[in-house]
Amino acid sequence: MDQPTHNQTDGLTHLNQTDSGEVTHKLFLGIGTDNVITLLIFGIIFTLGVLGNSMVITVLARNKPGEHRSTTNIFILNLSIADLSYLLFCIPFQSTVYMLPTWVLGAFICKFIHYFFTVSMLVSIFTLSAMSVDRYIAIVHSRKASSIRVARHVLIGVVAIWILSLAMAAPVAYHQSIVKRGGNSTYCWEVWPDLKHKKIYVVCTFVFGYVLPLVLISLCYAKPLQIPVLALFM
Repeated sequence: MDQPTHNQTDGLTHLNQTDSGEVTHKLFLGIGTDNVITLLIFGIIFTLGVLGNSMVITVLARNKPGEHRSTTNIFILNLSIADLSYLLFCIPFQSTVYMLPTWVLGAFICKFIHYFFTVSMLVSIFTLSAMSVDRYIAIVHSRKASSIRVARHVLIGVVAIWILSLAMAAPVAYHQSIVKRGGNSTYCWEVWPDLKHKKIYVVCTFVFGYVLPLVLISLCYAKPLQIPVLALFM
């Protein structure tokens, strides 16, 4: 990302007035109207997301004595934890981008929110991929499913998903920096000394974080239904 993430928005720049005295950018509470709308959307997403994921976690985390957790519920619980963590730890800080003309939250928060955003995204993608494999085993290999689809195996898979996601997102945190521009203005930017390394990372993330999971999910759902894989992409 070569664009600033805190950033000088239209609403926070000085007002340009025409000869007739018309203001080109109206302000509301000191910030641009478009930013107010963005913040409202953020607020709605945050509220609904926190309530929804909290309810899911509360329901799935309750385990009656003697009751075994289903593998599907463990995966859904992991998804909800990843989503709720993103909402709580990233959205509030990201909203300051639309309220403040400069980055004031320091280097740690700058690195953390971009890092954890990438981590939560990868955790969600890999969890969905694991769920598709789990369903594939349950349907296609039903005789062996009872010995494979057990909570212990799923928990090991969930831990592996988090470790892999944390490792893959590490370059984002490493290259996120505070940059000073225009006097005292500070920006939270992703700075790569070598753009070739950035391109390699972006391509690898796209392949391992999108293309391969998409192919895996497609194969797992196409096989039980006897659907040609190519038909899913047409």
